[in-house]
Amino acid sequence: MKKILLKYRHGFLLIFPLLLVIFSYREADTRFSHDLSRFFEKADHSKEEAVLFAYLTEAEKTNFSVRRKKELSRAVVRFSQKLQFPDGTLLGGYPPNPTLFLLAWAKTRSDFQTNHSMGYGILGLPEIFVREFELSSGTKINRDYDILSDSIQLKMVLLKLKEFLSEGKSVKEAYLKLYGTNVSVREWETLETNYKKIYEFVTSESKP
Repeated sequence: MKKILLKYRHGFLLIFPLLLVIFSYREADTRFSHDLSRFFEKADHSKEEAVLFAYLTEAEKTNFSVRRKKELSRAVVRFSQKLQFPDGTLLGGYPPNPTLFLLAWAKTRSDFQTNHSMGYGILGLPEIFVREFELSSGTKINRDYDILSDSIQLKMVLLKLKEFLSEGKSVKEAYLKLYGTNVSVREWETLETNYKKIYEFVTSESKP
């Protein structure tokens, strides 16, 4: 036995580096797969959309069609993923949720009605905001079609909101700056009240 071990001692010495390479490869492969799966992970937001649709259907009296409610829910959920709140932010005494915030925003500005005097579309964008956005972005926005799109409106206001937040403003300050003089008395307080009601509706156990 001793003779056999001496005969193949060089071969055994080669086994250890080989094992190290194998284990290292396996570890690297596992780590790579883990990172890759996280990178391509797609969160399922269908329940979020369903809850928003339920809110628009059960808690709000709107003149929106079923299709419009679904499209609005989808747009709000989609664009809310791009919004982050400054540390310490509270809305209506509750933790800030981007999706519910955007829905409360729309509720505050238009009350989910297609005909209102606050401005263009569901977010009631004032003409001065649209003009300034056109100048800063170098784009031309059709007042009869483009500006009425929920997705386009959400994209526009989020770009501006994130710009103001990056300057160190609070969410309230950013919101008020975005609308300038085109805000009603205690509008922000109304938004927080709406947020609280939506938050409590969504977190109730009876919801989908």
